[in-house]
Amino acid sequence: MQDIQDFVISLVGSPWLYPVFGFFIAVSAAIPPIPSSALIVALGAVNAHSGAPDLLLLLAAGTAGSIVGDHVMYLLGRRSGFTQWPLLRSAANQRRIGKLSRRLAERGLFFAVLARFIPLGRTLIALVSGDQRWDIRRWLGLTTAAGAIWAAYSIGFGWLTARWIPLPMWAAVAIAVGGSFVLGAVVSRIADRVALGNGD
Repeated sequence: MQDIQDFVISLVGSPWLYPVFGFFIAVSAAIPPIPSSALIVALGAVNAHSGAPDLLLLLAAGTAGSIVGDHVMYLLGRRSGFTQWPLLRSAANQRRIGKLSRRLAERGLFFAVLARFIPLGRTLIALVSGDQRWDIRRWLGLTTAAGAIWAAYSIGFGWLTARWIPLPMWAAVAIAVGGSFVLGAVVSRIADRVALGNGD
């Protein structure tokens, strides 16, 4: 996955950066190992050193990619009966899916943002929302807001980390990305407990 990050960063300064970046953010909804968080954090750190890429365009591309990816998974959940997929048929997974559905209905935007820090959380809530036949307009508003908040947080984390650490760009980017993984792991544990409980 480092190759993906290096490829995207190599496009800094090119107008192709934004659609390519948005594409990878969208695809990461279906293929979670794609380092979407690392990509956006790294680009925020690069901007802190070089002034490029444009942060508003980066925010727009990240939000748009997040919306597209979420909607593809929503439509898949609406048509596929994903809760009966072999990997999800266990009692524990069925309980987790049930909790995801209830938390999303109860907490809305807060949970949609929180789920982005839970492994497979973004993917599962999109599938659950499709399976539960959420109103598409409500889903669009929710995912737009959650995607924008996540993108702004990730860009800001990379930018601030690189600003605070007076090192060459490559080192600042590496530290920003590494720091995002460490913080993400901590937040993931907390988010998983808050969202789903610790009994599964």
